[in-house]
Amino acid sequence: MKQLLVLCDDPLFARALRGSIRDPLLQTTVMADFRESLNYIAEGMFDAIAVYTPLLSEKCPKKIIKAIQQVNGYIPVFFLADKFSVQEAITLVKEGAENCYSKPFALEAIIENIRQTVRDAADHKKAGKRQPATPNFLKATSKAAEHMFRQIDMVADTNFKVIVYGETGTGKESVARRLSEGVYKDRPFVAVDCGCLSKELAASELFGHQKGSFTSATEDKIGAFEQANNGTLFLDEIGNLDYGVQILLLRAIEEKKIRRVGSNKEIDVNVRIIVASNENLAEAVRKGKFREDLFYRLNEFEINIPPLRERMEDLPLFVDFFIQEANRDLNKQIQGVDPSLLQQFSAYQWPGNIRELKNIIRRGCLLAKDLITPSCLSIEFINKMTAQDLGVFHDERPGTSEYGFLEDLKFQSIQAEYETIQKVLKEEKYNKTRTANRLNINRKTLYNKISYYKKLLSVIPKFAS
Repeated sequence: MKQLLVLCDDPLFARALRGSIRDPLLQTTVMADFRESLNYIAEGMFDAIAVYTPLLSEKCPKKIIKAIQQVNGYIPVFFLADKFSVQEAITLVKEGAENCYSKPFALEAIIENIRQTVRDAADHKKAGKRQPATPNFLKATSKAAEHMFRQIDMVADTNFKVIVYGETGTGKESVARRLSEGVYKDRPFVAVDCGCLSKELAASELFGHQKGSFTSATEDKIGAFEQANNGTLFLDEIGNLDYGVQILLLRAIEEKKIRRVGSNKEIDVNVRIIVASNENLAEAVRKGKFREDLFYRLNEFEINIPPLRERMEDLPLFVDFFIQEANRDLNKQIQGVDPSLLQQFSAYQWPGNIRELKNIIRRGCLLAKDLITPSCLSIEFINKMTAQDLGVFHDERPGTSEYGFLEDLKFQSIQAEYETIQKVLKEEKYNKTRTANRLNINRKTLYNKISYYKKLLSVIPKFAS
């Protein structure tokens, strides 16, 4: 029997979801407290998780997926919400979510997707709670990576404030942790995702609060500055901080003092600040979205992380590194990636960068017996590789079609065209000139289409079936 955890504090929705599950082999457990659920997730009690956000215990989906992956990096997670923006859904999938759904929900189709994913996955149970491992770092060898490492080494043994620039998934937190391994080694390292912080929550998360300072402040809370005292505070996606909170942050940096929300007492803090952004903060200053004085306070040193597509010579190193990690965690002996699939990896643009690659390899190792093959990958990822390889427009929104790109109109039209061309080719005894004339296209167009179909067949062998 497979176990599905439903994280939801809306009893009506939980009842509706459970009522849609008619499979006696899929047992459902509903929990409302996210923090409490992490203990059970870490022990490997569940085969999949469906999260109906926002939760009262944790409103930010990105924090939810990150926390789950820290304790169990191989469990598929599905997100449901009243409304997901396209960008939110894409970001969550890049972070490792299996799929995202917005209202109106087709609950039976969602349950079938979950059931199929669980069915495909190996029945893997972890023995005991897995503690988050000490981060391992890979020393990549491309010229772009070498330049980045030289920058890191140059500033690691200083107290310079650093801005780390990079696209989503390039490993900005990993760079920040590398920076903290210099003179700040063995001191606190605290990471805060500013992209999840509303104006109301940001001050509390950064500076803490006193009991009773606002409605939900039922006890005193220590903020990130105090937690990171004498160590490193990493502020990811700092460009998303509310303008008013930026003023409080500037004061804390300049005066090295903070006040908890609801308190008049000043607390001395000494932290090394590292921030990260996927947008240029100087441009944000020009647009009036980021304070100029705060930017100049933070901009003592800049490090730019190249996207994976600009350092593809590092791809095999990352693949081997992530396979070794997965083998240790899963007690498996996966040997590598099928050579033809690795070639397709090299042609893919990796919009989710290293994080996307890690998630793909991790899932592949879970399902593989010896080598990671296309059958070990999710249909969503196969769809994306196919769409890019063929130059076909593909909407990246997860759940846009209940059955993915294989069933959308664009793909169906390609399949129909393929079948027509094959039919005419056979009738004309594979004479391409006569085939092109009958189809009212020129020979070059026919050759191009046939080449496209060969690529498609290499990615999805069942395309022609």
